[in-house]
Amino acid sequence: LPHNEVPSDSNLLSLGQVIPQDILDTVIAKSGEIDPLEAELEPGQASLHHWKCVHSSGVNSSHYDRIGFAIRYMSASVKNIKAVCRERATLVCGDPGDSWDIEPDIQEEYGDKEWNEHKISMELERKNYFQDSQVTHFK
Repeated sequence: LPHNEVPSDSNLLSLGQVIPQDILDTVIAKSGEIDPLEAELEPGQASLHHWKCVHSSGVNSSHYDRIGFAIRYMSASVKNIKAVCRERATLVCGDPGDSWDIEPDIQEEYGDKEWNEHKISMELERKNYFQDSQVTHFK
């Protein structure tokens, strides 16, 4: 589904991605089977969903920051066709494929070398994620 970028301090997403309401209304009308499901979470709870699942959240009225955390499991054949540079990935099992560089092994938990490697990984991801955008960093 098409997304618009509407950067806002109230949107946790760095690029402020939103699906326009008219697009959602059209999808719902065409399918005739989609009923929005509310899954209100209690403090400390998390949701897991398929990457194609349309999801959103209301205003965070607590005094605590809301945290977004993404884990993407994918096969070795997955490629980022919009990439301007190769990113790193953590190999869980199997063949790493040809599209990703493998994260270096951790030698010392929270070690200086490990923090530097993490910084390199995040810079590679930033280059791809924010290409052609006025936004330059994650929130």
